[in-house]
Amino acid sequence: MKRLGMLLLAVVVLGWALPYNVDPVDPTVVTSRPRVNNSNDYDGVIIDSVGNIRAVLGSQGKSIAVSGGGEAIAVLYGEPSGNPNNSMLVKVAYSLNGGSSWTTYGPFSAAARRAYNDIAATPDFDANPGEIFFLFQENTQGYTDGQINVMIEENLPSAPSFSVPIVPTNASAPTIYPWEPSIVVAPDDPTNVVVTAWNYLANGNEWQYVWISNDGGYSWTDSIPVDHVSADGSCAALTAGPGGWLGMTTQEYYTFSGSDSTIYPYFRESTDGGYTWTAKQALTVYPANVASQYWWHEMDIVYFDGDIWMIHNDIGTGGTGGPHVAKGTGSPGSWTWTLWSQDVVGADSFWVADTLFYAAPSQYPTISVDPVSGAVAAVCKYNYYIGDNVTWAIYNGAHLGCMWTMDGGSNWKVSQPLSTANTGTIIWEDWNATEAADLLVPNGAHPYIHAVWVHEDPATEAGELYHETAPLGEFPWGVDEVSTGLVSVYRFSVTPSVTSGICRAAFSMPASGNVALKVFDVSGRLVESVFSGRAAGEQEFNINTSQLANGAYFVVLETEQGNVAQKVITLH
Repeated sequence: MKRLGMLLLAVVVLGWALPYNVDPVDPTVVTSRPRVNNSNDYDGVIIDSVGNIRAVLGSQGKSIAVSGGGEAIAVLYGEPSGNPNNSMLVKVAYSLNGGSSWTTYGPFSAAARRAYNDIAATPDFDANPGEIFFLFQENTQGYTDGQINVMIEENLPSAPSFSVPIVPTNASAPTIYPWEPSIVVAPDDPTNVVVTAWNYLANGNEWQYVWISNDGGYSWTDSIPVDHVSADGSCAALTAGPGGWLGMTTQEYYTFSGSDSTIYPYFRESTDGGYTWTAKQALTVYPANVASQYWWHEMDIVYFDGDIWMIHNDIGTGGTGGPHVAKGTGSPGSWTWTLWSQDVVGADSFWVADTLFYAAPSQYPTISVDPVSGAVAAVCKYNYYIGDNVTWAIYNGAHLGCMWTMDGGSNWKVSQPLSTANTGTIIWEDWNATEAADLLVPNGAHPYIHAVWVHEDPATEAGELYHETAPLGEFPWGVDEVSTGLVSVYRFSVTPSVTSGICRAAFSMPASGNVALKVFDVSGRLVESVFSGRAAGEQEFNINTSQLANGAYFVVLETEQGNVAQKVITLH
């Protein structure tokens, strides 16, 4: 695949958020409504109407949980309440057939200002009642009061039955009005659950607090202070490992040069189940500059196979800003961090016939893992463009997309669109949000991603909540099978990839056929036709680039089965 960075700048302004308790109502069955798709491997379904993207948006983006086999899926979201001042009612949607049809339950709150929420679940929650936990806020307009609630699924899968929402206690001063809570369950003990929230609202003291349960969420410790998190910083995203290990990532002020400061990623950890925490550590592998802008809703963290994976989005630095993926290897107190920029690694290009397509990552990143294959996917909203970087591709609108690795980050691939576009006319700075489950589901040769996607009308903030599922595959899915075959059969190569004079294009024809070898610039303009005719066997052509301006070019091999391309950079 060919890497091609894109200078994209996303500026999305989100307001605050939050929710109160009523009895659940009878469930409503929502039948499957597949969307029009260009692939036969997708099953996008509308679950329900939502107020806006804050109906699913959480600090770590876990509004969806999926079981290890992929059959059971739960989504926590906010349905419009009809009250313009407190606009959401917290509900749960369940599917027990992989997302083909849905049953909705609730509401479990009174009309609340927002529905920021989080889900924690074990991979076996569909077989073991009490192993999926729903966390949501209840705050009135103005955020002068509020609380967080934990609700437990007690009778899945045949007849979902939810506990009465439980309020973690806060008997100690100061009064806590929590914002943006996060919840996690220990992988080796489903009765050990930890919640965190930031005391930010109503002029709070700006401290992060945690609450701990050792009986499956039914009783909780009093609030435990963690550390001060500066205003305009962020809340926390949590992950858990075995033996009482917890990791927390936040985004806070960071001074990197003189008086210049920016919002920047930090990491803390606990080795005793959340009772005590290390001092915050700035993740200095992330590039910081005056334009950097890391946002509270643009991050995620997951523990997997002894490593920590984090994703943060620098929406202020286009082209090399983010989302950034960081991998921590080592042990508690001694982590070594490796960084990849999704804006660079995840910006891909590929030729389809005579058209060059671009993949462009943007917003709402999450990290997902498959414990069977070892796949790790950095999921976010993607856009797919025609070669001029302006015109929409046939995949019209914003999509769910990702870059993914099967070998711990040594090699990355960029996904095909994992959803259909929300609409044919959405500009890329739209308010659509995507939240992916943290668990990829193995299915044959490909792990499957499950995600929810909110399509919001920016004018009315009304929207619909979609469920999407699709297998990981290389971009672009329109020629995935052909391009994979051509790369191996024709063994097409261009060397060197950086040249000031002559480069060599070589390929092998398994049988006589019509081929053409051409050079295009990044706009898709034909620069040179090197060869056109029939060929067989081993072929080799010299291409003189000495007369070309410095920059990136694509050498394209056109065959009767399809096209493949290699990027060359000229540097005189």
